[in-house]
Amino acid sequence: MSSVATLRPPAVIYREEQLFAWWVYLALGIMAALALLFIGLPHPAAAGAVAAVNPHRWVLHALPAGLVVGLTLPALLVVGVLRMTTEVTPNELRVWFGWVATYRLAIPAATIQRVEVVRHRTVIGGIRSGPDGERVLSARGDRGVRLTLADGSRILIGSQHPEALARELERATRPTG
Repeated sequence: MSSVATLRPPAVIYREEQLFAWWVYLALGIMAALALLFIGLPHPAAAGAVAAVNPHRWVLHALPAGLVVGLTLPALLVVGVLRMTTEVTPNELRVWFGWVATYRLAIPAATIQRVEVVRHRTVIGGIRSGPDGERVLSARGDRGVRLTLADGSRILIGSQHPEALARELERATRPTG
C-alpha cells in the first residue's frame, strides 16, 4: 500500500537562481529614497505666514501615492519579479520569476526537439517576445539556451551557465532505455 508521503516530485538535476543586474536594484533604491524625500517635503502652502504658524505641515495628500509608488512598488518587484529560477528534472524544464513566483513556465522534456547554447541581445531581463515570435526569459547577461519545441515554437532561457543547462536538458530529453 502506498501513502501520500511516499509520492515525491521528480528529483531536480539542475538548478540555477539568477538575480537581475545590480543597477536594477540601485534604480529601485533611488526610487524608494526619492519617495521618502518627497513625502517629507513641506507643502507649498506652508510658506510665508502659514509656515510661521505651522512649520511642520507635511504633504499629507501625497503620502498615500508616495508610499504606494515609491515604497510598495520596488518591494513588490524585488519579491515578485526580480529573481529567475531555472530547474531541470528528468521530466521537465521549469522557469519562474520572483521569490514568490509570479510567473511560471513548465515545458515537458518530451516536447523539446533541439537545444543550443546562444548569445542574445538584452538590455534588461524579464519576459518578452522577439520579432520572430521567440519567447525570451532572462534575468541578466547575454547568454542562454534556445529551445525548439515539437510545435515549432522557440524559447530562449537566459543563463549564467548555459553549457551546463544545455547538457542537463539534453540528458532529460534523451529517451531512457
